[in-house]
Amino acid sequence: MLVLLPLVSFGLLVEAFRRRQLDWRRSLLYAAIPWALFTAFITEGLSAVHWLTRAGLAVSWLIFALASVGWLASAKRAPRGMTGPQGDLCDPSLSRFDLTDRLGLGFIILLAAVVGLTALVSAPNTWDAMEYHLPRVIAWISNRGVQLYPTIDRGQLSMPPLAEYIVLHLDLLYGSDRLVNLVQWFAYVGCILCVSLVVEELGGSRRAQLLGAALTAALPTAVLGASGTKNDQVLAFWIALAVYSLLRWRTRQDWAHTLALGTTLSLAVFTKGTAYAYLPCLVIACALTWNREALRRFVLRLPVFALLCVVVSGPLWVRNHTFSGSILGLPYFDGSGSIQGRMFANAHITPARTLASVARYLALNVSTPSSHLNDLLTRIFSRFMLALGVNPSDPGQIFCSQNGNCIPFSVHFEPKYEYNSGNQLQLFLFLLAGVLYLVNFRKMRPAAGWFALGLVGSFTMYSAMLRWSPWSARYQLPLFVVAGAFIAVVLSQILPRRALATVLLIPLMIALPLALMNEARPLLKLHPRGLGILAMPRDQTYFLDRHQDKTDSFIAASKATASLRCRSIGLDAKLLHFDYPVFALITEDKQPRTFSYVAVDNSTEKFRSAQVPPPCAIVCLGCAHVAQKWEFYQGQGFRGDIFGDVVVFHEPEDPLK
Repeated sequence: MLVLLPLVSFGLLVEAFRRRQLDWRRSLLYAAIPWALFTAFITEGLSAVHWLTRAGLAVSWLIFALASVGWLASAKRAPRGMTGPQGDLCDPSLSRFDLTDRLGLGFIILLAAVVGLTALVSAPNTWDAMEYHLPRVIAWISNRGVQLYPTIDRGQLSMPPLAEYIVLHLDLLYGSDRLVNLVQWFAYVGCILCVSLVVEELGGSRRAQLLGAALTAALPTAVLGASGTKNDQVLAFWIALAVYSLLRWRTRQDWAHTLALGTTLSLAVFTKGTAYAYLPCLVIACALTWNREALRRFVLRLPVFALLCVVVSGPLWVRNHTFSGSILGLPYFDGSGSIQGRMFANAHITPARTLASVARYLALNVSTPSSHLNDLLTRIFSRFMLALGVNPSDPGQIFCSQNGNCIPFSVHFEPKYEYNSGNQLQLFLFLLAGVLYLVNFRKMRPAAGWFALGLVGSFTMYSAMLRWSPWSARYQLPLFVVAGAFIAVVLSQILPRRALATVLLIPLMIALPLALMNEARPLLKLHPRGLGILAMPRDQTYFLDRHQDKTDSFIAASKATASLRCRSIGLDAKLLHFDYPVFALITEDKQPRTFSYVAVDNSTEKFRSAQVPPPCAIVCLGCAHVAQKWEFYQGQGFRGDIFGDVVVFHEPEDPLK
């Protein structure tokens, strides 16, 4: 199958790095850099000539695979380079691990396997993915490029797209969305490996590396999100790899490492906008561990890093400036209610507001199963903010939802739901490690202390810049991933063996049930009837993220639309913005179709392309009882068929079969 081309290319890159004297962990991680860079460049390049098709991608990946073969063949003649320190977790000395360590490694592998199985079995279904992550992929396929297009959700145009570019390639080459959840899963595995190497750079032993890997694998927000199609885990991977590259800069400043470091920083920015808030303090913290020569060379190569960032993100910045006037896109997301309530950034940044925002974000990770205790915590955090002179539910610091409802600040507990799950145990361990580091300061490595300060600085900067919401814990995932390295280094030096074994195994044991009973993609379900995704038709799993009531109507409407001879489908999602299942279900028969948004009443309507034919059928979500929609589409000569609250408007000469 064509989808094997990018996978084989990655395997060839891994082996090429292996032949250049890297161990298997570094080979896997470094191979991701040229692979992702090629994905970004070829997507933009093919889009420029409207060749972003299955054939165009297949030819491009075949050329890349052949180039990888050539680079692999030259490896024997290449000088040794990018050689990492010794101490691979899976070298023969692994036999020195005790039973607890081996059990921990086994748990990590089991946990990754369970999350990977979930990613393969379930259809993508996370709410955000249904509204902007995946609909933009469908639009790119229809338009044969990533150029601007009319849409009701302008975030589809402006948000950094690297994770979705990879999804696009897998979707086109495989012919369906069966593999798209694996993008986050591969990033999850990459984070586990990368954190173990960060621990090594901070002076941690093999046992400390294993602990860092375990803490990363067991992060609740990672376990729940790594089987879906958002981009938080992908961002966490690039930030973790950037941190590792920054720490390696102490001993390695050649041009190969310069390009690797600059590219990882650029790819992080090209994945998610929160990278702008997280990276500065992490870069400064790592720089404080360097000697003067390393710092001097880094400063001299800042233009190279800037150029790499421009090369990677430049096309996106140009498109954003074209439709919004800013390279970052619109400063708010589309929806109902006031624009002020939908802004991404905090209205005013002051020391008091920043401290209040830090408190809100910390509160996301301290919830408990006890509602009474959560109410008490809500009051404690609220009183702290009031003492600062800040309203806990300050409308200038809190997101309102797309329907215009502003959710007041509170501490709530939803451990199995990807959006609202926190990282309670990891936060406690980070605070514990910080206290132990300060108490044992003279015995600890300074690099770990600077690293911890960088994490605190990044958390504070993020809190100061961006608004709080009940679903913001997942945005903190990159920091919790790399924080595992600090925890592992400190605890492995201070705690006795038995206590360290507890820290290793308890998070993994807690994480495994979360992986099995993920609310949006449960492999096991205690109620009703004990059925999880293994016993469900895949079509139904699109709706498991709190949209089960839409299942029958969406499936019936999609099947009816697919039975039409019409090949240009319009989607009216103004009343119900849950777009992607319609696209996915209609294309299950693999017939060529184009899709476009209709009823677009914003500035993107001017980007409607003549290359996309006008729709001969329109799926109108939530329109069954809306007279204005019936009048409008019937006035254009369409007849309508009702499926629950969904209406399929189509031309009379092409009746439903």
